[in-house]
Amino acid sequence: MSVWRSTLGFGAGSAFVLAGVFVGACASDETPLNLDPESTEVVIPERDAGPEGDAGTADGSDGSEACTDDDCAFFPAECERGALCPSGLFGTTAANGVDWRTRVSAIRGRSATDAWLVGTVGLAAHFDGTTWKTADVGTAKSLHFLLLAESGELAFGTPDELFTRGFGAGVGPPSPDGWVSRGRVAQPAGASRIVTTAWGLPGSRVMWVATNAEVWRIRVGDATLTTSAGLTRAVCNSLPCKYLRGLDGASANVVWGVGEAGAAIRVVNAEAAVPTVEVSNPLTWLTLNGVWAVSDTEAWAVGAQGTIIHNVGAAFDWEVAQVPTRAHLYAVAGSSSSDIWAVGDQGVVLHYDGTTWSRVKVAGMGPRRPDLRAVWVPEPGKVWIGGQGVLLSLGDKP
Repeated sequence: MSVWRSTLGFGAGSAFVLAGVFVGACASDETPLNLDPESTEVVIPERDAGPEGDAGTADGSDGSEACTDDDCAFFPAECERGALCPSGLFGTTAANGVDWRTRVSAIRGRSATDAWLVGTVGLAAHFDGTTWKTADVGTAKSLHFLLLAESGELAFGTPDELFTRGFGAGVGPPSPDGWVSRGRVAQPAGASRIVTTAWGLPGSRVMWVATNAEVWRIRVGDATLTTSAGLTRAVCNSLPCKYLRGLDGASANVVWGVGEAGAAIRVVNAEAAVPTVEVSNPLTWLTLNGVWAVSDTEAWAVGAQGTIIHNVGAAFDWEVAQVPTRAHLYAVAGSSSSDIWAVGDQGVVLHYDGTTWSRVKVAGMGPRRPDLRAVWVPEPGKVWIGGQGVLLSLGDKP
């Protein structure tokens, strides 16, 4: 193990301090996933099954055929205790819910009674502790990233148009639910507009935005949206901060990041003009898609082929967890170090109880196995999971 420190240029007349710990990663001949970060189009799968709660299928049958999947035990027909169940947000028509072809991209919450989700085709909805209610943002463009500040919200799919609520006037009239377009954000000079992930601490007005080349920051103001460099292109040419797929933090001053080819970093002094980057060994070359910070010194990350890794603290190195799936995992979140949820392809949901990762049942899907992309855990015993045409909660209870 070797520890090194280097100083690189960071804007005019400034320096960027980097600290890293490098250990040779495990070799693998697996190709990292390269999700298309530029696409904001709606993905409409072949309709070989009805939507959640719909007894019918494309061929007109009642959907009651015997289950033939290898993991049928994890997809019971009816909601049961301990299973995840449809929330009712999605339906068969616009009159009885969101169209099932719409995908939930992100779920964020300030508290157990104040949360938002966003998704494709301008999907947005607010949770008041009892029900989710859709909101009109004033766009049909896909929304992938969400910041909940202390008194307002920011949502966007690309830097070409951002939307806010509660932060003053926009470039046009507000939507019926008070959202306004803030137009195109002016990024730091030379920054890429291909956003791969973004994150901001609830209650903060600062959002970290990762691209295919660097990481920068948005600060939300009542009159303007301002930007500043975070990790510059020059820095990311030397360190693994290109194509980050997940960002998270337990505080505003420490940000964890993971991404393609097993990238894993921790940004400290994150609120400073010149943050410090620590590089760690994730023990994999596979793409890491999501990260959840337990604290400033502990985190879990998930990725391709059922990969789950745990940062154990002091040395900022990682341990590989034993998990009962090989499905690609996309998001992870929890309420504590003994209540953590991970979600991914084919309707796979895993839960960690502080000792073991186990598979969780998903009820009411019929023959569907929707990809799951977002998870929010407001408190122990409560979880919300979103994906392709589905929003799940534990035991169908808010």
